[in-house]
Amino acid sequence: MTLAERTRRWSTTRRRAQWCSAAVVAAVGARAEGPATAPGRAEQWYAQGRDALYRGEYEKAADLLRKAAAEDPAKSSYRVHLARALQYTDKRAEAEQVLAEVLKAAPDHVEAGQLLGDIYFRQEKWRQVVETLEPLLRYRHDYTTHHLLAEARFALGEMESARRDYETAVQLNPQAAGDFYQLGNIYLGSNLFAMAAEAYEKAIDLGVSTPILHYKLASTYFNLRNYFGAISTAHVKGGRPLSVHEQWYLIEPVPGREDHFRVAPSRSAVYHLARAMEGGLGERTDTQLLRANIYLNAGRYEQAYAMFKDLEAKMPRDEQALFHYYFAQAAFGAGRYDEYLATLKKAIELDPKTYGPTLVDAYVKVAEHYNSLGRLDKYVELLGLAVERSPQTASLHLRLGDALAESGRFVEAAAQCRMTLDLEPDHPRRMDLLNRITRHSGQSGEAKARP
Repeated sequence: MTLAERTRRWSTTRRRAQWCSAAVVAAVGARAEGPATAPGRAEQWYAQGRDALYRGEYEKAADLLRKAAAEDPAKSSYRVHLARALQYTDKRAEAEQVLAEVLKAAPDHVEAGQLLGDIYFRQEKWRQVVETLEPLLRYRHDYTTHHLLAEARFALGEMESARRDYETAVQLNPQAAGDFYQLGNIYLGSNLFAMAAEAYEKAIDLGVSTPILHYKLASTYFNLRNYFGAISTAHVKGGRPLSVHEQWYLIEPVPGREDHFRVAPSRSAVYHLARAMEGGLGERTDTQLLRANIYLNAGRYEQAYAMFKDLEAKMPRDEQALFHYYFAQAAFGAGRYDEYLATLKKAIELDPKTYGPTLVDAYVKVAEHYNSLGRLDKYVELLGLAVERSPQTASLHLRLGDALAESGRFVEAAAQCRMTLDLEPDHPRRMDLLNRITRHSGQSGEAKARP
């Protein structure tokens, strides 16, 4: 074979080898592209479905995403977006099933768990919310999980757990005004008044301002005995007493200074009660009663007495006993002692078990006030009523004996001394009482009135 022939054969063989190699590569490429068409199609449906979802075309999105999820079941993102579309089309049962399958395959899929928890939350299935979201805390702590858990546990009445979740939620999201409000409710219900006030004030700082919130904050400050706060004076042109102006509550005009008022600051019970009343709660019996009690406990007895007086005919029957008890305290503070006793007796008639035991102390309190005014006759009379009400109290007999001796009624005084020793034979003043009995028993008639 000549050199030329060998060269031609080599070239032909080379071309055939190159063709075969290309054919093999093409065949392999063709086999590789065959199964790849499914994911490519699924990804295309997913992209189209997601676009439709965020355009608000929920039915179309659900159809496209359902196809994508069926074509490639391993893609959890397809199923999560499908669940979102189903939720928007009110097909919650199907959405729940899709998300449950995702969580079964991937228990750490926080996004799927939160979406399922939100679906349960919207249906007020509180126990399912907790059972769905609580396991996610093993994988991640974030605001959404703790917020939903807190809301569900609050609705279930699990206040300690709800409190912990709300506290974590506001740490993760310090702008969550609603969570601060709910924390305030939990603290208030647990009598943690200082913490409740702080939480409510934070909610107000973040923009929550409702009549109910202000009313609750007023009650909180009342329980903290912060009735008027640090009172100061301010110039408020055209101001009205018992109203709010900016960050002040106008208590009363300053005598001799036009448009000047004594004012209470915003961090006080009276301020937030006024905000609640002006915000829509109005002159209801409960708001008026709280206002009267704020004035009463702040020692503003005359105003409190007038407020209780205005309320007297408005109180419901089941609240009258407590009302008359408070009204009596206002009358006492205002120096209306006879009215104090009369009003307290109304409370006792309505609820003898609760208020009956207070009458003896009431007699003694009024007796002491009359004694300080030099009214010995009223002093003796009221101590006598106290003894009649509580005849086995040795201290009352002793006090009445002293009063009778002071008024010159020695025989009666001696009798009270004997009763004191009968009740307490080892009384610390035993010898003194025995001597008084002997001395008083030897005297007759009435002594001269004291000068």
